[in-house]
Amino acid sequence: MASVLAGDTWTRKGISLLWDSLELTSMTEIKDVVSIRSYLNYFQNGWPEDLPSAEGYSLVVSGLDMILDVMEPTVLTNWLENEFYSSLLSFQSTYEGQSSLVFWIPDAQKRLVQKTDGIYYWNCGGSYHGKQIPLSQCLWNGAAKDAKMITKNPNIHEIKDKSCIGIYHPRIS
Repeated sequence: MASVLAGDTWTRKGISLLWDSLELTSMTEIKDVVSIRSYLNYFQNGWPEDLPSAEGYSLVVSGLDMILDVMEPTVLTNWLENEFYSSLLSFQSTYEGQSSLVFWIPDAQKRLVQKTDGIYYWNCGGSYHGKQIPLSQCLWNGAAKDAKMITKNPNIHEIKDKSCIGIYHPRIS
């Protein structure tokens, strides 16, 4: 059974994948959501001093889902584990674990599946339809099994439940 997180801790700490549009608009204005390109630019050139979302506690990023759909799965897995993961560590270190990084992925609930190994797998689309990548393992490395479903109802048991609004990890290493 998957662990759940009820409440809004994810808006102030950790790394999350979010798909609920009402939760998105409750924590940030759309104009404050940054593109994946801007996020990667921050990683290369320095993180902003002030974060634009959740009263200064969060950076919300859109566009990761596009990358997940256009890259060949093996190349994508290697990129996520070797390059993208470094950006997550850098963000976490820069803000000393006291800010949240939220990836807005509107279709994630339809595209993610949690298998018996505790890992969340992304069902690839486009020309890679039918293939999967171990997304939570790529993003959270050895701590992937510690990810929690973000929920409005603590009694949910699977990611497909309508009360599940995202996936959260408190800290990676």
